[in-house]
Amino acid sequence: MKKGAPDRKLGIVTFNHEVTVIGDGSKEPQVIAGDKLYNYDYLLENGSKVSETHLQKPIKETSSKLAERVMSLEETGPTALGPALATAIALASNGAPGSAVILCTDGLSNVGLGAFDEARTSD
Repeated sequence: MKKGAPDRKLGIVTFNHEVTVIGDGSKEPQVIAGDKLYNYDYLLENGSKVSETHLQKPIKETSSKLAERVMSLEETGPTALGPALATAIALASNGAPGSAVILCTDGLSNVGLGAFDEARTSD
């Protein structure tokens, strides 16, 4: 992306028992935790607002910092997938037409909005 579309913006949202908005990596990450993980309206409004501060620089300026962030990711327990996805969609909604959210997870959503109490299997 850095070579093919250097002026595009790329942001990262990570999640475990909380959601961390890294954005383009140029600002201090924002952490969303506690009851906010269950508040759909808050997650959408916050994601939209944080795009104004955490998603301003193009990938040509942020690629090395974002690569460092991705390489330092580790699995750390619970999965706040729903809150992270709501936040990422709101963040991307302020982007240009064609903006996308790519979801990568290693676990079942079990924290916050959209959490499964237990996996169900059919007999």
